[in-house]
Amino acid sequence: MIRRAISVVVIASALAGCSTALGLSAEQVLSDTAMTTAIKTRLAKEEGFETLSDIGVSTTDDMVTLSGTVDSEADKQRIAEIARRIAGDNKLQDQLRVVGSPAAAPRPAAQKE
Repeated sequence: MIRRAISVVVIASALAGCSTALGLSAEQVLSDTAMTTAIKTRLAKEEGFETLSDIGVSTTDDMVTLSGTVDSEADKQRIAEIARRIAGDNKLQDQLRVVGSPAAAPRPAAQKE
């Protein structure tokens, strides 16, 4: 029990030190982490999205960014809607791409002449 408490203090101190060096408060770092966790947890509970290994969720300064690929436009819209309900409309950047769409296709490597 004491070791666990010490671990929590050490981690919190490390977060506070890192966040101060980056110009962020410890509360902001924890808030960003909580937002990311809440969205990932909600997506994992959503039917059809239990195994979204191709979806990334990150939060920086209260701005949530969704990234990765999905199978359909409907999935893309559904994931964005879930994230918006948690983050708020003005705090979401949807960078999801639909598999098979031109935006999701890998770009060919530049050919050397």
